[in-house]
Amino acid sequence: MKKWKKLLACLLVGLMALTVFTACDASVGAPMSPKRSNAESKSVKALRDKFKMIYNVEMTYNEDLSEKAYYVAYWVAGTSPSCSVNKEKTELSRKNSVDNVAKTYLNQGYYASAFDSMGIGKGIGGGMGADDFTPGFDIKPDPNSTSDIIFVLPKDGTYPEAMTKAAKGKTKLGVAYVVDKGVSYAVVLFG
Repeated sequence: MKKWKKLLACLLVGLMALTVFTACDASVGAPMSPKRSNAESKSVKALRDKFKMIYNVEMTYNEDLSEKAYYVAYWVAGTSPSCSVNKEKTELSRKNSVDNVAKTYLNQGYYASAFDSMGIGKGIGGGMGADDFTPGFDIKPDPNSTSDIIFVLPKDGTYPEAMTKAAKGKTKLGVAYVVDKGVSYAVVLFG
């Protein structure tokens, strides 16, 4: 019986060591994942209220834009995630290499075409469709690379400058989330 207890103890120690070596927070359990929204969610209502207060316009929740936001969330969650355990961060950054075609589309504000060029949405429902939306998150060049861009998703419940600027003059919004270690980061699209 003592041998079985020792063997079980060794297995548990090995499992804990494996968790440390992967550098991920096993206490949360779930890996980074995309999450859909709906018109009744607390977060969507907060976004609508925020932009009604700022721009005095009624934003409507849009299913099509929300599905496109989900494609972006799915893509972000599928990139090589870091296992940083900093739960205080207000944003989630993801880097991706892009070709000159995608860069040109991004610079011109043709986000659906740029995202299609990057493969976002392919394989889980098609492409991004018409260039009829503006992302409510930062997409910026990587200062350390000429071929990389960085997607910067804000923590749910925060309203960075990129989101506020993107909302101006828009009447529709779509929302999805990337959930990492129990923290939700918003993918917001305005149309």
